Amino acid sequence: MPKHNTEGSVKFIEVAKGIELDQEVYKHLLQYMDDGELGSYFESVRKPPRRYYVRVNTLKVSTDELLGRLKERGITAYRDEILEEAVWFPTEGPSRIGTSRKYVIADKYASESVYLGSNLYGPGVLYMPGDVHAGDEVNVISPNGDIVALGIAKVNASDFKRGFRGIVVETTESVYRLPKLRDLDEWRFGLFYEQSLPAQWVGRLIDPKPGEVIIDLCSAPGGKATHVAQLSGNRAIIIAVDRSWSKVRQVEGNAARLGVRLVTYIEDSRFLHVNHPELINNADKVLIDPPCSDAGVRPKLYYRLTMADLINLVSYQRQFIKVAYSLLKPNGSLVYSTCTLPPMENEDNVKWASELGFRLEHINAPAGQKAFDGASRRFHPHIQDTPGFFIAKLTKPS
Repeated sequence: MPKHNTEGSVKFIEVAKGIELDQEVYKHLLQYMDDGELGSYFESVRKPPRRYYVRVNTLKVSTDELLGRLKERGITAYRDEILEEAVWFPTEGPSRIGTSRKYVIADKYASESVYLGSNLYGPGVLYMPGDVHAGDEVNVISPNGDIVALGIAKVNASDFKRGFRGIVVETTESVYRLPKLRDLDEWRFGLFYEQSLPAQWVGRLIDPKPGEVIIDLCSAPGGKATHVAQLSGNRAIIIAVDRSWSKVRQVEGNAARLGVRLVTYIEDSRFLHVNHPELINNADKVLIDPPCSDAGVRPKLYYRLTMADLINLVSYQRQFIKVAYSLLKPNGSLVYSTCTLPPMENEDNVKWASELGFRLEHINAPAGQKAFDGASRRFHPHIQDTPGFFIAKLTKPS
């Protein structure tokens, strides 16, 4: 049974360990799935998928060649049954972690990476006690107290300073384990990009053609924009937009590593049509993967969502949809996606888009995927063992 907690005047329901929804969000989600299925969804979100996906950069290497190179390194990987550029690694675990007297506290996002076997890097460190020295065995602990890994400190606490970007703890044991992919030359040379299977379907639904103008309104870190460029053979005009220099730098760094061509804008996409009127009615296709409540991202060690969060996010998301309508040519396509569960951010936004003027398009569901209707598809953690994900395709009428 879900547990009930109260903070101030807000009552929260714990639907899985460390995952809390306020009562209004809980009721909203019960319109979509019953209490048992909701619990199964979030229990699955606490764990990583059994398949960890990457996208082969077919501009530089074939899938067979990459699989061969990984095999030579002793790394087990498999080709996806449907997408030729999708390759997956089996996730090992869960495993019991040894305990140490010393520890380092990592932030939420770093903890969730270390939970899968990644090393802990400087930007992810929240607290490093003064008695930790290079060479010490330490536990990596999440902010809510979960032990996610055991490892070896690589720097002295007295020498560690904010801004240090190197390895602080080299992980030796983790709850789940994957190959340290970013340590591979194949990653450094841009032969693959870490991207979930549902996210790879977004690029396929964009279906880029040579010469098309395609705008990604919320591009960082650039996974979908670089995939679209790859699928076009670098022959489409891809405009990748995000609101800060640091986010655009992420996109540009990934594009350079992968060898794809993008045009980048540092802009708040909600005002792109105002600041760049030359783009109005000029895009063949637009991609929106907006900030969302992230309820499908895996794994999650802890999570809390309120109705106030949802209302603010929905208002924010609809501003991007409205801009997309201005940017698209007649008969141009919009692919809208999120990595979250609430229908308010998904089906409700698609309905709102249709009221704005968009026409919903039929999507042929990937094999084994559960369809909601002819215009959208969902991926469910507890059914397909993927991240939770939503995709819809819409067209601006002529």
